[in-house]
Amino acid sequence: MRGLCAVRTELLDLLAPSAERLHILIVDGSEHLARLREMYPNAEIHAVTPYVEVAAHEALAALGVHMHVLDWRRDPLPFAEETFDRIIAEFAIEYAYEPYDSLIALNRALRETGTLYTCYTNIRYHRVLAALRAGEFRVRGDRHLYAKPEIVRLLNDTLYKEIHFFVGERDDDLSAGTEWAAEGFANVSDDLTTRTWLIRASRSTAEAANLKLFFAQDVRKRIARLLQRIEYDVDARASAAELRALCTREGVFADYLSDFITEVCVHEEVVRAEIADLLGNL
Repeated sequence: MRGLCAVRTELLDLLAPSAERLHILIVDGSEHLARLREMYPNAEIHAVTPYVEVAAHEALAALGVHMHVLDWRRDPLPFAEETFDRIIAEFAIEYAYEPYDSLIALNRALRETGTLYTCYTNIRYHRVLAALRAGEFRVRGDRHLYAKPEIVRLLNDTLYKEIHFFVGERDDDLSAGTEWAAEGFANVSDDLTTRTWLIRASRSTAEAANLKLFFAQDVRKRIARLLQRIEYDVDARASAAELRALCTREGVFADYLSDFITEVCVHEEVVRAEIADLLGNL
């Protein structure tokens, strides 16, 4: 039968196994916990579910997972900010009562170098479009279907960076997409024959994440503050002098400072000119 989804990738396929002692949160995904534990044997794993029966299941108890019973769509997450390295929230965007608020809450629970993994059903999938053309919309309850541009805007608005899309479910026969494209529908990346898209969204860019690995947060904040004062000529000479002293004291190296300028400054040339001697001597 034409249009069957033969290409399937699971959300966990996007994650690389690791023996690190990571902190991981999985939202409404108890069926993935056994595989997740195999992938991350040393991780501290937390799972959120609205069902007491799921949390009490003996098979899950053997996995060493911290279970939390709550409706994440309505109740606040019981975690401190910047707790998790990975958050896996399958279809969270699709089922959230308030997608913006839920994504912000998940973002806050991520560490500065953390990553969200989620997915959504594509409203531009040809079968959905065909049903709409026939006057039907077979989505019930609290679900929200999206097109990719809406997802990008939503994730940008909730402060995620480096948003990447991967095929979740796609037809083995792409001809339906070609037919809809002939009627004027854009079909970039075979969007019209893709039923679900998987998403990896980082809290920081890769460059910024690398910067955050080297020095403590208070040091990074002070460097950013001094660079901005230099950039906008707020007591620039004194700020440059303090920056020189800080770099010497903390062992900040030239490449790190140069990358930091690129990340936080709009007028890079102004800053680089003011501290050219520092960049040359570190």
